[in-house]
Amino acid sequence: MEKARYWFYEQDCSIFRLINRAEQESFYHRIMGMITHLGGARFTILFCVITLIFFQNELKAIAIISSLSLACSHALAIMIKKIVPRLRPYLAINYSYVAKNPLKDSSFPSGHTTAIFSLLLPYMFFANILIPILLPIAILVAISRITIGLHYPSDVIAGAFLGFITVISIMYVYPF
Repeated sequence: MEKARYWFYEQDCSIFRLINRAEQESFYHRIMGMITHLGGARFTILFCVITLIFFQNELKAIAIISSLSLACSHALAIMIKKIVPRLRPYLAINYSYVAKNPLKDSSFPSGHTTAIFSLLLPYMFFANILIPILLPIAILVAISRITIGLHYPSDVIAGAFLGFITVISIMYVYPF
């Protein structure tokens, strides 16, 4: 079991290094540093407030599912971070690129990735036409978290999965 865990961690680190590109700050890092904020609290909460105020009928129902998913997934992500202590990769992997003012709490799961997936998936489920626009945004936020040195690939995969499971659970409970 320990051998498998070590192998998995090595793969996680290898993919992290590939995406992180530990060189001095580049245009790539600056762009990803901006994209990452789409999964942050300011953007996601503002998105929920605006959609809840201005959307009507079916879009309002999707906005409610999205907002509930965001709130529930955030609470779950915080609980998991307390249970699963994991050093952020910039603290564990030498020569990693890291953004300014990096977080120091547990890296697992990625809260930004959890947030963006829980926020956007309801729109993708109910308005398939939005998938080509929203899915790349969610994926870019996930990749940005690795690029700026704050998460391993497994952190963002877990965050996307947590967002997905939360959305499915809310949709099951909320009659639409």
